[in-house]
Amino acid sequence: MEPLIILSNLGRVRALTFRAAGDDPKQQAHLSEIPGSRVELRPQSVTKVVTDQAGRGPQSGPVGLASGMSYGEMHGLETELERQALARIAMEIGDRVAAEGNPRWHLVAPATILSALQKALPALAKKTLAGTSTGDLTKLPLAKLEAQLLHNGAMK
Repeated sequence: MEPLIILSNLGRVRALTFRAAGDDPKQQAHLSEIPGSRVELRPQSVTKVVTDQAGRGPQSGPVGLASGMSYGEMHGLETELERQALARIAMEIGDRVAAEGNPRWHLVAPATILSALQKALPALAKKTLAGTSTGDLTKLPLAKLEAQLLHNGAMK
């Protein structure tokens, strides 16, 4: 198992370290969260970026008539906001991997963003990436993470 596990989605990054069981048969493998590694980078919403809203301005007609447009084009704004969020998350992951000394690591992210996130990672983080798993595990408590990742064989 890789010594570093990164859990991520579009708004959160969590870094965990793996501690193998010792020689004592009572000891078990454990995960521990790296202090200060939980980061929230909320993606921007369209309403925070765009000041105009559908229905707020006149489309045509006499001056002073209070009617508005009920439609409009987004011109790929939501896609661009998602791309920017992925870039921020990828840079945060790259910084975290570098801070830990660039060990072999494992990435767990939702299937909808996993491939794009891998492409957006910095070169050194890509080079040391040992494997990936799908799922959004960023909010799970540590005990459930251990059960899911270690004991259920998700990463063996």
